[in-house]
Amino acid sequence: MKIIVRFTFFIFLIFWFLCSCEKPKMYSNVPEIAFKSVSLADGTDTLGNEIKKVQLTISLVDGDGDIGLPEGGYPGFEILNNKNLFITLYQKIDGVFTEVNLLAPHYYRTPYQQPEGQDKTLKADYEVTMEYSKMFFTYDTIKYSFFIYDRQKHKSNIAETPEIPADTLGIIQ
Repeated sequence: MKIIVRFTFFIFLIFWFLCSCEKPKMYSNVPEIAFKSVSLADGTDTLGNEIKKVQLTISLVDGDGDIGLPEGGYPGFEILNNKNLFITLYQKIDGVFTEVNLLAPHYYRTPYQQPEGQDKTLKADYEVTMEYSKMFFTYDTIKYSFFIYDRQKHKSNIAETPEIPADTLGIIQ
């Protein structure tokens, strides 16, 4: 009788263990990005000029975690100026958003990431701060679109912010 009780208990433990194991969620090797938040603030630069600071926070998930470029660049990214995050500014004119051609486009190199362990999935938030001279920041309503490349040159989806009234100060989520 003791053997049957122990055997039943052992079988129950094995069944409970197998049922409680959760399979890891699989993510695509193509990066997926999303808008998380944007904050606007007025300030001054190091020369004392009035500026508008825009801090954009982007959420990212990449199944194989090959995001970011090393300092010296990465083979194949020379054509992209060793940049992998691209942000485009749009202004609203007569109800229609048009791209703003900036003298210094918002192209960035994100830090090299290499997840360790068996699960290579990378989940991260990137914060990008952009500063504009208030003298030239004459937009009424703006928005941004953005995308990223991983090291295999998989291009993410293109995400965008909601409409941002330029006179707004604070965080928009």
